Amino acid sequence: MSTTAWTVDQWLRFHQESTPQNSYAALLQLVKSQQIAPADPAWISLASPDILEHQWKILQSKADKSQLPLYGVPIAVKDNIDAKGFATTAACPSFSYEPKEDATVVKLLKDQGAIVIGKTNLDQFATGLVGTRSPYGKTPCAFSPDHVSGGSSAGSANVVARGIVPLALGTDTAGSGRVPAALNNLIGLKPTKGVFSCSGVVPACRSLDCPSVFALNLGDAQLAFNILAKPDHSDEYSRPLPSNPLRAFGPKLRVAVPTQIDWFGETQNPEIYAKAVEAFKELGAEIVPLDFTPLLDLAKCLYEGTWVAERWAATREFLATNPPVEDLDPTVTAIIRGGAKHDAATSFEYEYKRQRLVKDFRASWHDLDLMLVPTCPLNPTFAQVEADPVKWNSIQGTWTNFVNLADLSALAIPAGFRPDGLPQGVTLLSDAFYDYALLDAANRVFKTLWKQPRTLGATEVLVGISDELHALPKPDLESSVKLAVVGAHLKGLPLHWQLQKVNAALLEKTTTSASYRLYALPQVGPVAKPGLRRVSEGGSEIEVEVYAVPTETFGQFIAMVPEPLGIGSVELASGEWVKSFICEEIGYSQKGTQDITELGGWRNHLAVKKSSTKKPFDTVLVANRGEIAVRIIKTLKKLGIRSVAVYSDPDQYAEHVLIADAAVALNGVSAAQTYLDVEKIVAACKSTNAQAVVPGYGFLSENADFSDRLVREGIVFVGPAGDAIRKLGLKHSAREIAEKAGVPLVPGSGLVASAAEARKIAAELTYPVMVKSTAGGGGIGLQKVDSEKDIERVFETVQHQGKAYFGDSGVFLERFVENSRHVEIQMFGDGYGKAIALGERDCSLQRRNQKVIEETPAPNLPETTRQKMRKAAEQLGASMNYKCAGTVEFIYDQQRDEFYFLEVNARLQVEHPITEMVTGIDLVEWMLLIAADMPPDFSQPITVSGASMEARLYAENPVKDFMPSPGQLTEVKFPEWARIDGWVKKGSVISAEYDPTLAKIIVHGKDRADALAKLRQALNETVVYGCITNVDYLRSVANSAMFENAQMHTKILDSYPYQPIAFEITSPGAYTTVQDFPGRAGYWRIGVPPSGPMDDYSFRLANRIVGNHSKSPAIEITLNGPSILFHHEAVIGITGGSAPVTVNGEPVAMYEPVSIKAGDKLVIGKLTTGCRAYLAIRGGIDVTEYLGSRSTFALGNLGGYNGRVLKLGDVLFLGQPNLPACSLPAPVSAPATVPRALVPQFPAKEWTVGVTCGPHGAPDFFQQESISDFFSSQWKVHYNSNRFGVRLVGPKPKWARPDGGSAGLHPSNAHDYVYSLGAINFTGDEPVILTCDGPSLGGFVCEAVVAQAEMWKIGQVKPGDLITFVPISFDGALKLKKTLDSAIAALSGSLAALEPIPGPEDPVITRYTESTNSPVVTYRQAGDRYVLVEYGENTMDLNLSYRVHKLIEMVQSHKTVGIVEMSQGVRSVLVEFDGSVISQSTLVETLLAYEKEVSFTNKWKVPSRVIKLPMAFEDKKTLDAVQRYSETIRSNAPWLPNNVDFIASVNGIERSTVKDMLYAARFLVLGLGDVFLGAPCAVPLDPRHRFLGTKYNPSRTFTPNGTVGIGGMYMCIYTMESPGGYQLVGRTIPIWDKLSLGNHSTINNGGNPWLLSPFDQVEFYPVSEAELDKFSEDASHGFFNVDIVDSVFDHTKYLEWVTANSDAIEEFQQAQGGEKMEEFNRLIQIANDELSKSSGPIVDENEKYPDEAELVYSEYSGRFWKPLVEVGDEVKEGQGLVVVEAMKTEMVVNSPKNGKVLKVVHKNGDMVEAGDLVVVIV
Repeated sequence: MSTTAWTVDQWLRFHQESTPQNSYAALLQLVKSQQIAPADPAWISLASPDILEHQWKILQSKADKSQLPLYGVPIAVKDNIDAKGFATTAACPSFSYEPKEDATVVKLLKDQGAIVIGKTNLDQFATGLVGTRSPYGKTPCAFSPDHVSGGSSAGSANVVARGIVPLALGTDTAGSGRVPAALNNLIGLKPTKGVFSCSGVVPACRSLDCPSVFALNLGDAQLAFNILAKPDHSDEYSRPLPSNPLRAFGPKLRVAVPTQIDWFGETQNPEIYAKAVEAFKELGAEIVPLDFTPLLDLAKCLYEGTWVAERWAATREFLATNPPVEDLDPTVTAIIRGGAKHDAATSFEYEYKRQRLVKDFRASWHDLDLMLVPTCPLNPTFAQVEADPVKWNSIQGTWTNFVNLADLSALAIPAGFRPDGLPQGVTLLSDAFYDYALLDAANRVFKTLWKQPRTLGATEVLVGISDELHALPKPDLESSVKLAVVGAHLKGLPLHWQLQKVNAALLEKTTTSASYRLYALPQVGPVAKPGLRRVSEGGSEIEVEVYAVPTETFGQFIAMVPEPLGIGSVELASGEWVKSFICEEIGYSQKGTQDITELGGWRNHLAVKKSSTKKPFDTVLVANRGEIAVRIIKTLKKLGIRSVAVYSDPDQYAEHVLIADAAVALNGVSAAQTYLDVEKIVAACKSTNAQAVVPGYGFLSENADFSDRLVREGIVFVGPAGDAIRKLGLKHSAREIAEKAGVPLVPGSGLVASAAEARKIAAELTYPVMVKSTAGGGGIGLQKVDSEKDIERVFETVQHQGKAYFGDSGVFLERFVENSRHVEIQMFGDGYGKAIALGERDCSLQRRNQKVIEETPAPNLPETTRQKMRKAAEQLGASMNYKCAGTVEFIYDQQRDEFYFLEVNARLQVEHPITEMVTGIDLVEWMLLIAADMPPDFSQPITVSGASMEARLYAENPVKDFMPSPGQLTEVKFPEWARIDGWVKKGSVISAEYDPTLAKIIVHGKDRADALAKLRQALNETVVYGCITNVDYLRSVANSAMFENAQMHTKILDSYPYQPIAFEITSPGAYTTVQDFPGRAGYWRIGVPPSGPMDDYSFRLANRIVGNHSKSPAIEITLNGPSILFHHEAVIGITGGSAPVTVNGEPVAMYEPVSIKAGDKLVIGKLTTGCRAYLAIRGGIDVTEYLGSRSTFALGNLGGYNGRVLKLGDVLFLGQPNLPACSLPAPVSAPATVPRALVPQFPAKEWTVGVTCGPHGAPDFFQQESISDFFSSQWKVHYNSNRFGVRLVGPKPKWARPDGGSAGLHPSNAHDYVYSLGAINFTGDEPVILTCDGPSLGGFVCEAVVAQAEMWKIGQVKPGDLITFVPISFDGALKLKKTLDSAIAALSGSLAALEPIPGPEDPVITRYTESTNSPVVTYRQAGDRYVLVEYGENTMDLNLSYRVHKLIEMVQSHKTVGIVEMSQGVRSVLVEFDGSVISQSTLVETLLAYEKEVSFTNKWKVPSRVIKLPMAFEDKKTLDAVQRYSETIRSNAPWLPNNVDFIASVNGIERSTVKDMLYAARFLVLGLGDVFLGAPCAVPLDPRHRFLGTKYNPSRTFTPNGTVGIGGMYMCIYTMESPGGYQLVGRTIPIWDKLSLGNHSTINNGGNPWLLSPFDQVEFYPVSEAELDKFSEDASHGFFNVDIVDSVFDHTKYLEWVTANSDAIEEFQQAQGGEKMEEFNRLIQIANDELSKSSGPIVDENEKYPDEAELVYSEYSGRFWKPLVEVGDEVKEGQGLVVVEAMKTEMVVNSPKNGKVLKVVHKNGDMVEAGDLVVVIV
């Protein structure tokens, strides 16, 4: 790998994509490749391995290192600047000393990540401009060994020019930072004196010294300036930059050039200087001759005057030591000793002279922007300098010596090359602190100075876009005035120059608040003006741009504001008030003023004003979908035309449907059934009275029959006539048309009749040739032939393809142009013989003939050729009376500068927006006008402004050969500042039926380099999750040197070395998911489990191994590991249970970092100890964040990788924290091995686990004997254990009570409360340990809770293992956690041992005694991070629920220290706290104090919402779930076969009464998360609606989303497909809005996905099943409006109602008791006894296949199109088995082995997911 001429950006990219080890190795290799003087006179010293490693370790220790702008960038330092670890010599060996600290400039660079690799040679003591005055040798120019490099910073310039480092520090007193730049083709930045600190710099002339920067490009030079321009108190000459330094000169530069230049006999360099002057003229600058005599006289003072005495002052003490003569350069010594003669009087005389000369100069300079001078007159040889060292040095300083004396800023830039190959440059000079403006001026002039891309230094590497400047430092708002502009001052409009003139900086593009109206005032003068008026009602948001105007120039700006406008204040959409233009009342009330508020801004007003005053049509139908339909509708809206959309079934919620004025369903799924169905489109036109149809592109856009049909129906086809489409659609007739129009053609044939004739013609054309179907398209019917032996075969193949795909077997031949470019002309015709070209587009970046990135203007295209192309296109359009938009495509042969006709696309092109961006013309508007016979003026000049690029974002997987990637988008973010032509947003569903285009990302810049920089930025800011896109591929291509230097051709992407920053699952393992730590915290009260790793200790160790941030996501592996193919280098760490781990078949160790190369295959085998292993990858895994975590909750289908376990073929991208699109935290430390003492030891079978007692214990729940049994027994892990819970088998508990009272029939029952994570709950008589994916709210008692620091063990137990529980104290548990956390953080030490307490402790911490003010309150220990607070006795009492509510309210109000979350139950609240912040005892004391603040009352009110939901009673999905249970779990139970019948039977009522109750009841929500994700635990307010009942035993394994269940007195709505136990009665809409798409989430719930909150009241209203299905579909896309009414639950009025109905209520409750209750209990007991005696549940077993069977899985998601084999067929390895079709692409699943087909799993039309089984082979 060569790093030669890498820019800062390239070094950063390398480090970002590399590992720390490889990055360091690259730097080490770079240093080792260098030699110091005398072998290489550029280097005096190089970093030793120890010094380099030290710097690297310091860099790796930085928490923010990934954000550092110079991370790992090698730099060189001139050896008169201190760098710790390197001797400072100033090029004098005996002067050498070891600095104790870095010079300030070195420190600043190192603080930003730079690595110093060496110190460079110089003219001794920085005295000279030739680079020959050093005992370490003479540093040559990087271009010639015979020419000087320039001095004194000769070495720094040399090593940058050779491409060794991108940046080097020099010093510049008299030109030493500029002359070497000119002689080495570099940027030399000499800052304003004092802006860079000189602290730590060996002084030359202390009052004039400036550290300087050498760079290969302007961007890197500016970056260095950003970093180094810092004031330094330790430097007495340091000066801060102004708060708002000048950022750029105005658009019209005024450039001073010397009236006379003495070139000292040189003839070649004057030509280069003259070329630079012409470049400024071409830029539009005014060139002003200026007398430089005062400055030239000032230059002489530097060495003739007393400033040479400063050199003597700096070195006299050293020289007084009589250093060895051989260490001293005689010329330097003579100069310095000459300073001794000057006295103080002479010094003042020269200072007076300096002041006079500077004043004389400034008298003629004051109104100019910059000076353009030669950097140095000559390119001296060593021989010339040796002959007369003083003379040549003096000449070279002619234009540099005066700069610091005059206090000017300077920038030396390359200007060209002489005939002898040597470079020369020019210097831009301006006032002090105008450094940024000089950089901007250089950037501007480079566009005209360098017509072809320049090279970097002395290398052959092209500059690309690295001369583009970085973002400037943000303006200082304290010394600025914020100004919102609304009209002609907007960027790109006529008065924007006024903002530039006053150095204003754009802060944001936004709108006003919705309190303004906008007016177009009557135009007076050349520029139209708006009027902005604040109104109390009827206002709108108006587009504005907000600028920071420096306070010192604000008055200057105000002076330019004309009446009736003034400066006032305006309110922005954010609520902030800023200064802005306001209009006097006379302005918006005068005659001729137009209210343009509805247009939203001045730009839209100008666009409408520019449009025709008459609408071309009233109603237009858009016969398309996706982004182009959205794009067309925007223009229709702008023109006030009614838009009609059409849509297929999958597109019913698509953006084009939502924004159109009307929409017509096409009732179908596939394109053929919908968008290609002519009859349906015509019918839609008629039903909506559409006058015209815009077809967009694709579908019917080039269907001649469709065009003709519309004409017959009296409907306008917005496009060319059918006859034109036919002729241009056939390639042979298109060629004939082009030929007649005089358009150049590729040498070729007409239609070829036979293969023999093809052979003959091909020989005449010479190979290679292209064989083309005359009707081909999309890459079909198009093949290249390289030799005669293939011509006949290919001819017949293409002929067959044409016939099969297009119904036309016509074939013709063309000469193939090697490395051709695709350049197309946007052409319009008026249909009457006029045509106009609107510029060209380069579409050469194509992958398999599909365009990837397009741009305009076409780069590297001579202007004469460009004009010829445009003319040819116009001739073609005019010759055939072409009408509307068309694109004439050409092949461009760059070698010959020739172009040939390719084809005409008779429609609007996908890439049309880039033409709009540079011309300002709305092409869709032009199409409409022309179609209506209202064409625009074709004689108008077409002006192209700037450059534009477009990248196509596809739902394609670039890692898997760009296969389609359908799915629902879970997160979508595009850069707001770029133009996005798209149709997707969060929640959009990408169907496999259609084109995969998601959006087009379009940018506009002032030139190509600016556009490319913006394209890169836009791509880096683009975020799409939910399906894989090609954005990583687009970033790779856009960042390539190939594209940067415009070296593309149409086939270049076929061999483009794309290296995805990703890995691929080649075998998924048993249960493999993405998790992070600590998971999804803070939503337990809602029923959102934290998920995260089951063994968080091993997980965290894995991240520590690779140096990741603690929150980085990694992979959890269960029982059997995955196989993974890495497409990019990485560092991985594997922890957890032991398993065989190999890379490319070679074993690798666990618990230590492993380096992976691209192409490596990692295989993690079956675990031999433990249950789970973990794989961490440095940088993390790039999955979207959901509710604050990236952990997978597979049951809830959220988080992780698309909410599910990993499957075969999944591609996961690695984290790139450097990208704005990536929110992953960057790595924080270097990779490291886990010490043996910290590697967890997994027992073979028997585990000991520490637990805290409670929250429930003896004697109130368990007998004391049962508690003893619990701790003395070994508990066996049940086979049915997973991430929801670990079931245990052991002794049956001995209960202290017969039942659960009103909470349930079993003694384990409790009123629903919130569980602790790690709780050991008894679900009946069987304990289960609640783990990270378990439910939060439930009704089973808990005997103990696993300590946090012990939970990792629960993650590792496997079925059959034995667990002994050991009681520990809260303090003991906290100690375990602190020790574990410390060990992980430090990666040292050891884990603490368990410290059991003598025996089980009472879990009741304390009780608050019942009084008149309060019920009894019990505070129960519920683990080492929870306290369970229970109110009252074990009954359901709304007063207790209110008491819970008040405690939560108080905690929220006081923001109680240490409390993490309060989770509400029916009569309790689980308090989660951080034991490291607040102790358990202090927490309880605090809660007790709060309790005293709340008075006991039954007269209370709480805010409440009445929420009405549709419900279909006993719909098919509900009944199917019950049927599925009876078939797979339990066939005989009291609640079977029908749950409603069961409820009716046990309550002695009719089933219709159950139904009536559901629709009559109002349910009060008491808690959330009963069955996950915001599922309510709600009770009917009317006690007569509280029926007897029970839950399923065992539970269901499947319950449909939205199902309504009744469990005794409680109601629940299932919020996802999940297990459950409630009796099922019906179904409502999904109430968990996963992506927060609905109004009830975004407006009523702060964007949260859950619908309900405690004390909400729920009612159901009846709907049919069909209605509910439609409502559910609407709700899942965010388009169902939930009926929500804000209210208050008034308990006082409720009690009054209960009292009024007490007789009926008592009668109902008595009927439920007595014999009815006994009969119910007996029925349930009998059923449970039968269950325990039965053989167990019915098992839904998977089909069994022979052991040798090969299960073949699909890698694709799509529709199963057809099998290619049948059962019994013999197949070969690699043979196609089945075809899956998605997004117009047919994808074949191939056989992995030879064998016979045993089974084809699917039938035609089935939907297949990636990873599904499709075929079985034996």
